[in-house]
Amino acid sequence: MDNDRDSIGDLRQKIFHGWLHIGELVCIWTYRILHGWVIWLLSALIAEIVGLALLIGRLFKKGSTSSVRKRVGALRREIVHGWLHIGELVCIWTYRILHGWVIWLTSALIAEIVGIAISIGRFFKNLPFRIASLGKKIWAGIKDFALGFVRGNVWEKLSHLFMGFGNIGAGQYIKGSIFFLIEAGFIVFMVLSGGSAFVGFFTLGTHVQSTGETVDEWGNPVVTHGDNSLLMLLFGVCTILLIIAFLCIYVSSVQSGRKAWDVRRAGGRPQGFRKDLFDLFDRKLYKTMLFIPIVCVLAFTVIPLVYMILMAFTSYDHAHLPPASLFDWIGFDMFGQVFSSAKIAGTFFPILGWTLLWALLATVSCYFGGILLALLINKKGIVGRPVFRTVFVLTIAIPQFITLLTMNNFLHIDGPLNTALLDWGIISQRIDFLGNVAYDSILPRMSVLVVNLWIGVPYTMLITTGVLMNIPKDLYEAARIDGANPVTLFARITLPYVLFVTGPYLIQQFIGNINNFNIIYLLTGGGPAVPGYHIAGKTDLLITWLYKLTIEQSDYNLGAVIGIYTFAASAVFSLFAYSRTSANKGEGDFQV
Repeated sequence: MDNDRDSIGDLRQKIFHGWLHIGELVCIWTYRILHGWVIWLLSALIAEIVGLALLIGRLFKKGSTSSVRKRVGALRREIVHGWLHIGELVCIWTYRILHGWVIWLTSALIAEIVGIAISIGRFFKNLPFRIASLGKKIWAGIKDFALGFVRGNVWEKLSHLFMGFGNIGAGQYIKGSIFFLIEAGFIVFMVLSGGSAFVGFFTLGTHVQSTGETVDEWGNPVVTHGDNSLLMLLFGVCTILLIIAFLCIYVSSVQSGRKAWDVRRAGGRPQGFRKDLFDLFDRKLYKTMLFIPIVCVLAFTVIPLVYMILMAFTSYDHAHLPPASLFDWIGFDMFGQVFSSAKIAGTFFPILGWTLLWALLATVSCYFGGILLALLINKKGIVGRPVFRTVFVLTIAIPQFITLLTMNNFLHIDGPLNTALLDWGIISQRIDFLGNVAYDSILPRMSVLVVNLWIGVPYTMLITTGVLMNIPKDLYEAARIDGANPVTLFARITLPYVLFVTGPYLIQQFIGNINNFNIIYLLTGGGPAVPGYHIAGKTDLLITWLYKLTIEQSDYNLGAVIGIYTFAASAVFSLFAYSRTSANKGEGDFQV
């Protein structure tokens, strides 16, 4: 019997030693393959667990009661020392990692700040020379224009007063007549309405609408209509743009007449109107094709943009709504109130911080989530790739507002998610995923980030899939021969190629997330609302706050100021980031 017990004890020892050896091998090879500090700590943890298991096996060997108690005490001490050792390792490596990241981020931040400071310094250093160069060009143009008037013949001098006379005198009758009709039409427009619209741009109206001063024959108050500052600002902007366009055409007509007479003085014959028309569809086809797009950009982009910017310099708010009342120019007062007013500044800066944080987290999560998803789907041995791609592309095919409204109902406090969690006994009370204000409303913010991840990942997945198919396979094979592991392959080959191609797309995604109106407004409505915020909630972005200020509160001047700040931040970041991407530096500078 004793021999059997000894044999069993020896067998247990051999089994535990065998498992310990296997565990050590697994830890060693895991460390060699992945080289991660987390895996290294996991290996240490496994080694500790295996050692404790060996001690437990020894505890059940043959011995007296007193020896068993001693071994139990030793086992407890080993357990305590083991966990203390693991905790010490975790603290040491966490400190090393964080210390390294902090130093790296601080160095990168200092380098970027120094680079920005140097760029700003160079800009202001070269600014006087640029202004002087621009002044010289303007003066040269004015001088050339004046000399052309002095040295030209009668027809050229008349062309400075009557557009097209220089072309008519040189034999270009149709072209000259078109220039003259343009000038005549402009004069008629300025006399009939353009002049008053130009003056109204500066005054923004002088007559206020009045009600009740007079009554009609039935005793009802008669409304006396006054000026509409809103329309006067719009008509003034359009008139100024027409004046600028007319001046450009005027200079072109003078130069055209001068060129026609230069040809005649050289003994030639100026080009006829039919030839000019033919060139517009042949040699100068690009001008013809660009004419309609330029007009559309001016009408639907430039004019609204200038109109919105000018609103920021007026008193157009809920207390000055046309046509019942007039608003006036106030200069930069609203720009200063964003920083000086406690109510507005107390809302602007927290929303600005959340907007930038949201844009960063939403962009990074969708970008790297899409890359990892593309890598998984395109991995060799994956069965049913088209099915997986189709499932994720469905999120693109389904209209975004339908997805967001569905998720709003799904995450509602009385929605199906809370009901299911209650029925399964996972939670004891309903969770307000979209309206919880605890811990600085972290739960609603995490909810919108997760929903955005579901919506945005498929776009990056599709783009990355095309890039992955074009990466040369020889690079991976050569790297594997040199001993590169999967992490090194991704960091040294895959990621640089993807970033090189998708760098501009990444910048566009960041700017798009800054102005991502749909996901915030349709999912949370900007809520939850908290005291101290001026017409805003904890998940509001600058774009949704702008919408509330204008559409719901009618503070259009403040909304315009917020829009200008948002546009300036987006434009500066876009230019700064794109100038530093590898895609902007050229394919020849790209190295793996």
